Amino acid sequence: IGWPLLVVGLYFIAALAGSFIPANTDWREPDRGIPIFVETNGVHVSLIVPMSAAGEDLSDLILPEHLSDTDLYGTHAMIGWGHGRVYRNARTWGDVKSGDIGSAIIGSDDTTLHIYHLIDPRPAPHRKRFLVSQREYQSITASIRSTFHLTADGQSKAYPAYGPNNLFYDSNGHYSAYTTCNEWTAAVLRKAGVRIGIWTPMPGGVMRWF
Repeated sequence: IGWPLLVVGLYFIAALAGSFIPANTDWREPDRGIPIFVETNGVHVSLIVPMSAAGEDLSDLILPEHLSDTDLYGTHAMIGWGHGRVYRNARTWGDVKSGDIGSAIIGSDDTTLHIYHLIDPRPAPHRKRFLVSQREYQSITASIRSTFHLTADGQSKAYPAYGPNNLFYDSNGHYSAYTTCNEWTAAVLRKAGVRIGIWTPMPGGVMRWF
């Protein structure tokens, strides 16, 4: 019993430390730029980006016809990445299966993008707004694009999710206790040059920077 508890304790200590040690220490939010958001539900942190801005357009991957009601097509996409079975099987924590959790901890290539359509989102206690430069935004969209797993003819593949305004998409990437859903969001921002913790597997470790 002691050894597993020690491992878990060390993991949380490392996660806390990584969330406080900054990467990109010289980054400053620009006075003018593209507004984006990070949003948490207490478990996952997702990115919210415009569907089209600064010459970048995600509508070739996130298509209106993927939705059963195209009127719900958003001005913005809230994009999260994570373990496929956990996402698909667990709308709430009460739905979580122990086997899915075990697979997520050990590591799995079964991953998915979860995308909500939003119309003109506004800041809220669980949703933080900040600006990025055009170069940073282009890096963010490039990272998002690279996470989609495309078919042989270069198309994204969507599946029904929790409601009419959100979908799952086939994705690339390996999920593990190290590369969590929250760390994916942070890694996208970190690669773009945004100031954030060097390792942030927990939601609070991402949100604290905004």
